Amino acid sequence: MMNNQNWYGDQNRSSADNTKKRGRSVTLSTLIVCMLLTALLGGAVGSVISLGGQSSVQLGYTQPTPEVTSNEASEPVSAGANTTTPPKTNVSTPTFVQGEGYTRAQIVEMVAPSIVGIDVEGVVSWYGQSAITTGSGSGIIVSSDGYIITNDHVVAGSDKIKVYLYDDTEYDAVLVATDSRTDLAVIKIEASGLQPVVMGDSDTLVVGEDVVAIGNPLGELRGTATSGMVSALSRTVTIEGQEMTLLQTDAAINPGNSGGGLFNARGELIGIINAKVASDQTEGLGFAIPVNSAKDVISDLMDLGYVSGRAYLGVYTKDVATTQNGGKNSYGLDGFFGFSFGNNATVETHVRVERVVEGSAAQASGILAGDLIVAVGETKISTQSELSKSIGEYLAGDTATITVQRDGEEKILNVTFGELIPE
Repeated sequence: MMNNQNWYGDQNRSSADNTKKRGRSVTLSTLIVCMLLTALLGGAVGSVISLGGQSSVQLGYTQPTPEVTSNEASEPVSAGANTTTPPKTNVSTPTFVQGEGYTRAQIVEMVAPSIVGIDVEGVVSWYGQSAITTGSGSGIIVSSDGYIITNDHVVAGSDKIKVYLYDDTEYDAVLVATDSRTDLAVIKIEASGLQPVVMGDSDTLVVGEDVVAIGNPLGELRGTATSGMVSALSRTVTIEGQEMTLLQTDAAINPGNSGGGLFNARGELIGIINAKVASDQTEGLGFAIPVNSAKDVISDLMDLGYVSGRAYLGVYTKDVATTQNGGKNSYGLDGFFGFSFGNNATVETHVRVERVVEGSAAQASGILAGDLIVAVGETKISTQSELSKSIGEYLAGDTATITVQRDGEEKILNVTFGELIPE
C-alpha cells in the first residue's frame, strides 16, 4: 500500500473456502506481521502476534545491522545454479507406510528430508545509499522436481533466495508466485529426485491431537523438530489488518520456523507454520495455515501464478476523515489531529474512491472518483480494511449492491465482480 491507498482488486479469499465453523475471533491490538524489516524488504522475517506488554520475538530471522553497499541493486539469481557445497550425507527415504500412526522419532525420520531452510537477501535504499537486508525461514518440498512452498512474508520482496536441503546441499531458487492474502508463496529450485510431503486433511483434526513441527529456527538449525498438540481449530486471528483462520498449537515455534511444516501422527502435512504470539506474558501459542485452505492456493500459484476466482472491483481508495455538521459532510484531515468542531460536529472515517480502473467492474457499475463507499450489500464500510474484507466474501462473477455517497446523497449501485488477474 502506497500513500495510504489500497487497490481493492486483490481481495481476501472467499468465505466459501472455509467449510468449518470459525472459532472465537481473536483481534489482537498490536500485530507485527513479519515485520521488523518487512517495510523495507517486503518480507524475510516472520510473523509475530503481539498481545501487549513487551513483545520481542519474530518468526523470521533477520540480521540486526544491514550492510551498506553501493547504490546499484544486486542482480537476481537465476534458478538452477547449484552452489559448490557438496552433500554431507546421502539421505535415504524411510520405508514407513504413509497413513499409519508412528512415534515422533519415526515421523521426524520420515518427513524431515521434505523440509528445507531458506535464506533471503534484498536491497533497500536510504537517502541515496543502498543497504542489504537478510532473513531466513523454512520451506516444504511439494514436488520431486523442486517446487517448494513457504510463507509470503519469508520471500516477498527478496532479490536472492537460497535453499538448503536436509543433507546441506545448496540451491539458488526463483520466486514462482506469492500471495499476501493467504501468506503463501511458491519457489522453485532446479533439482530432481526430491522427497515431497504427503498432504493430510486438516478438516479431520481434533483438539488434543499430537503434532510435530519441523523447521529452520534461527536460520541455522535446519531439521529441528518440536512436538505438541492441536490447541484449537479455526482460530480467527487478525494480523496486520488481515483476518486469517488458523490452527493453534503449543509446539515450540521459534524465529525461522515460518514456512515450516506441522505434521500429524501419520506423517502428513496438516499445517504451514506462519505466526506465534510474542509476549512476556504468554508462551506456547503458535499458529499454522490449515493445509486444506492452502491446497487450492498452492495449485493456483504453481499453475497460474496467481489465485483464481477472487472478486475484483477495480478501484483505488483512501481512508479519509469527514466532519458532520448539521447533516452535511466536509472533507479534511482535521479529525486526525484532534481539533474540535463544536458541539454539533462529529468526525467519521470513510473510504473515498481515488481512481476507477478502466474497464473494471466498478466502472461498469457507475462508481466514480470522489464517491464515498458506504456499504457493500448490507455491510457498512468505514475503512479500507473493512472494504477488503467485505469484497473478500464474494467470488468473481458474484453480484452485489454497493452504496456510495455522492454530493451528499446516497446511491445504490449494482455490481458484478470481475476476476483479479495480476499483470
